[in-house]
Amino acid sequence: MKKIFLLAIVVISVLVGGYYLYRTTLPDLVAKAVVSESLPDYIPKRIQIKIQAISVPLNKGTEAVIEEMHSSNIPMKEILSVVDKTTEEEAYRMLDEINSTRPETTNEVFDVGKKYISADFDVEIFRKHFNDHLSMKQVKTAINFANQNRKTHDLDFTTAKAIMKKILLEKEKEYNQKKRDQ
Repeated sequence: MKKIFLLAIVVISVLVGGYYLYRTTLPDLVAKAVVSESLPDYIPKRIQIKIQAISVPLNKGTEAVIEEMHSSNIPMKEILSVVDKTTEEEAYRMLDEINSTRPETTNEVFDVGKKYISADFDVEIFRKHFNDHLSMKQVKTAINFANQNRKTHDLDFTTAKAIMKKILLEKEKEYNQKKRDQ
């Protein structure tokens, strides 16, 4: 009886520890991999392929967002607040509209996004960067990933938001370092 109890405690501890690592460490690992553009071997190959596909445009787009944010005097906490306030329901409603309307330009995708993502600042200032740094091929890849992930739940919404916030914060650090170096 003691062995079964001890085994149950060990299994529960491993599961809780694994869940904790998934929630806290995975966003850091993925964000650093995306930002550094070099992927560690311990990230599964299927995830590596997805990260490599989005890494360059995501980095350029995020850098443009950070620069525009600073030139428009929008604090990082407001950008992070937008990520925090976006609910899974809103994201899936936006995805549903994109799937049903099938926008043909990034400008149309931006319009759909504005309907579902609320901010305390004028998001219109980011339209040019969105259109300049994303192609419809990249948008379609992201939409396909979101549709697939909706079925498979490979990446839960909370973790995806945490990854996005970590990427923004990493790019903010890079931006500040460049400013100090100038």
